[in-house]
Amino acid sequence: MKTERPETGELLLQIKEKLEQADSVLLFPHVLMDGDALGSAAALCLALRRRGKQAEILLEDAVPANLRFLDRGLCTYESSLPAEPDVCMAVDCSDPGRFEKRQERFRAGKLRISIDHHVTNKGFADIDLVEPGAGATGEIVYRLLCAMGCPIDEETGLALYAAIATDTGNYQYSNTTKESHLITAALYDSGMDHTIANREIYQTVRPEKVKLTARTMAAMEFFCEGKGVVACVSQKDLKETGAWMEETEGLAEELRNICGVEISCLLKESETGAVKVSLRAKGSRNVAAVSAAFGGGGHPGAAGCTLKGPMEEAKGLIMKAIAGELESC
Repeated sequence: MKTERPETGELLLQIKEKLEQADSVLLFPHVLMDGDALGSAAALCLALRRRGKQAEILLEDAVPANLRFLDRGLCTYESSLPAEPDVCMAVDCSDPGRFEKRQERFRAGKLRISIDHHVTNKGFADIDLVEPGAGATGEIVYRLLCAMGCPIDEETGLALYAAIATDTGNYQYSNTTKESHLITAALYDSGMDHTIANREIYQTVRPEKVKLTARTMAAMEFFCEGKGVVACVSQKDLKETGAWMEETEGLAEELRNICGVEISCLLKESETGAVKVSLRAKGSRNVAAVSAAFGGGGHPGAAGCTLKGPMEEAKGLIMKAIAGELESC
């Protein structure tokens, strides 16, 4: 089943040893958390608590409605752990900017660990376990829990299933590997009910989200002879539809799914005026390179960054960068 790099096994054993020695562990998923970030953190937190550890997931933004089933009392905005936890662990974060408001708390840990699968992660902790070949951070967490001898029970299995299924696009994306399927198959032995995750994640859509999706898709713009597509979500759009910004999750993928499109881009105006950019690609196109030009990160097929300034200005900059990537191949 294992396809990780040789050094990954050594790092797993190092992290196993440190976690076994720790009494308090604080977990840090990235902002605008997705199923992989929260699912991986939830699986770790559950397993650590069942080992008698003090463990919490520290957040700075709201849990998306379709992922709240993963919380189970694990998440907090004001940690009750010691001011200097034995271990602070970043989960699915390519860089500290992905948990910007919690960086000071992360650095307060006696030992800092990062577990991630983003190719743009250059390392920022005392121990960095970065496996770009993994379809999801959840796959790495599964291997860590196995190395620790932690039983994968129903709740832990469900959290890991949510992590892997969402980050592989239900096993459609190019990051999906044989191991993604083998680990998922093993999770069924935990007794987890995958229909719970599927119902909560995909089948609880609010009417407001449908209205926002329709509005956004109607205003999308094609460029580079239809190989690129861009769409925008403003604060005005949210106000007039009643939708939440978290409900834009999946829109970048829907844009990419359009026939002929090779790179899609979704721009989201934050309350502060900054523009969050989500990029998706097909085939050999590399949106990680596009996002890196603006200080962002991610994978070749899925990446993101943040731009300052008006929406129209940000859109022009990102469209120019995307056009450069499309014309380079």
